[in-house]
Amino acid sequence: MGSYFSFDYMIKSFPILLSYIDVTIIVTIVAEIFGILIGCVVALIRINKIKVLNQICFFYISFIRGTPFLVQLYLVCFGLPQLIQGFGYQDIRSIPVLLFVFFIMAVHSGAYIAEIMRSSILAVDKGQLEAAHSVGMSSYQAYIRIILPQAFSMAIPAIGNNVIGTLKSTSLIFNVGIVDMLRKAELMGSYSYRHLELYIDVAIIYVLLCFAVQAVTRFIERRTILGKEVAL
Repeated sequence: MGSYFSFDYMIKSFPILLSYIDVTIIVTIVAEIFGILIGCVVALIRINKIKVLNQICFFYISFIRGTPFLVQLYLVCFGLPQLIQGFGYQDIRSIPVLLFVFFIMAVHSGAYIAEIMRSSILAVDKGQLEAAHSVGMSSYQAYIRIILPQAFSMAIPAIGNNVIGTLKSTSLIFNVGIVDMLRKAELMGSYSYRHLELYIDVAIIYVLLCFAVQAVTRFIERRTILGKEVAL
C-alpha cells in the first residue's frame, strides 16, 4: 500500500495546498459580490420589461446558462485580450489575468442570481409596491426599502447554492495560469508522482469550504426567520 499511496505525504502536503486557499476565497467573494449586483439589476430590467435592455439581458442569461463555464473562461481570458488589442491597446500583458477571471466569474454568477432574484421579487406581493407608491415613495425607494429585502430573505438558500457553485468553479481557473490549490497540486504531483494524495487533499479542502458556506447560509437564514418572527 505504501508504494501506491502515502498517507504521510498526504498529511505533509495538506498545509502547503491550504496556503493557496486565499485565491479560491478571494475569487469567490469578489465574484459573488459583483454577481449579486449584476443579478439584481438584470432581474429588475427583466421584471419591468425595459425595451432593448430586456432583450439584451435575455440573451446574456441564455448564453451564460447555455455554454460551459470553461468556454466562457477561455473567451474572456484569451479572446477578450485580442479584442482589446484590436482596438489599439497593445500593452495587454500589463493587465493581470486575475482581473479577467474576476470579470467572467462575476458575469457567470450574475446570470444565475438574476433568475434567482427575479423569481424572488415576483414572489413578493405586488400590493406592497402599490402601497409604497401611495405613501409617496418612488419605485427606486420601494424596491430598495421594501421589495428587495424581502426578496433577498427568500433567495438566501438559492444564493447559498450559487456561492457553492461559484466556489467549485474556481477549480477551473488554473487553466488560464492562476496558481490556486489545484494548480499547486498539479505542479507538486509532476515532481512527486503522488497525484492521488494531492487531489484527495484538494477534495477535502473544497468539501470543508462548501460545509462552511452551508453553515453560514443556514445561520443567515435562521437569523432572517427569527427577525421576521420578532417583527410579527
